[in-house]
Amino acid sequence: MDPQALLAQADKKATTTGGFFTKVFGGSSFQLEEAADLYIQAANGFRLNKDQTAAGKAFEKAATVQKQTDLKDDAANTLVEAYKSYRQVDPEQAVRVLDEAIHLFTLRGQFRRAANYQMDIGAVYENDLADLAKAIKAYQDAGDWYYNDQAEALSNKAFLKVADLAALNGQYDMAIENFERVAKQSLNSNLSKWSLKEYFVKATMCYLAEGDFVATSRALDQYNEWDPSFGSTKEFQFLTDIAEAVKDGDEQAYTDKLWEYDRFNKLDKWKVSMGLKIKEQIQGAEDDLL
Repeated sequence: MDPQALLAQADKKATTTGGFFTKVFGGSSFQLEEAADLYIQAANGFRLNKDQTAAGKAFEKAATVQKQTDLKDDAANTLVEAYKSYRQVDPEQAVRVLDEAIHLFTLRGQFRRAANYQMDIGAVYENDLADLAKAIKAYQDAGDWYYNDQAEALSNKAFLKVADLAALNGQYDMAIENFERVAKQSLNSNLSKWSLKEYFVKATMCYLAEGDFVATSRALDQYNEWDPSFGSTKEFQFLTDIAEAVKDGDEQAYTDKLWEYDRFNKLDKWKVSMGLKIKEQIQGAEDDLL
């Protein structure tokens, strides 16, 4: 059936007021459930017609009716469907309805599901809306909920997203805190211990971008205590070399060390960005001397 016709039927059922018999014997609730089902049918029809905005609005109407009949779990799931529709055409609306679904999930104590969708919100803010601050907040909430639900691997994934974005956003203390948090949780894990070097490299680059050479030195000592094998790695030598170059204000030596390291361990986009931020520290120090 035409989704517009289904929508009209749903609107009629949702707005029709029953008489005394209907109210006493629950007919109005049944009528609202029928309306919700018609809204969902209409929404799926709009989806087939590739009208994602109309689909999202119809799913929202269904969720509103479901909440009126106290079907909050159904309403939350329907709002997720609205998110999926809006996600393709209107990221801001997608975030709005998914945030409402997350609220319903948390009220029901479904924190694992809430965290999963909070990660989705973080991705929308990061990739579609270019709002790093809100992306960081979303990933942080997801990480906390995963951690409280004893899902350590998932919480670490979220906290690493926080760390990566916080560093790129100039929030170095937050980035360091999260890199080191995940590193400490990984020390006794056979699955994630191999990633320790990566966390140490990233955290140290944040210390250098912050221009705190004393803290950088202390951090490298701390990482060697956590993982005694770290001191014999190329990563440790690389960090020691660039720390010395930055401290000496030697931009050429710093650039050379980055180039040498890149030959053996290709610098990813994040490290390139942070490398440029550290380079700005050297250039800033040179300007102060002039």
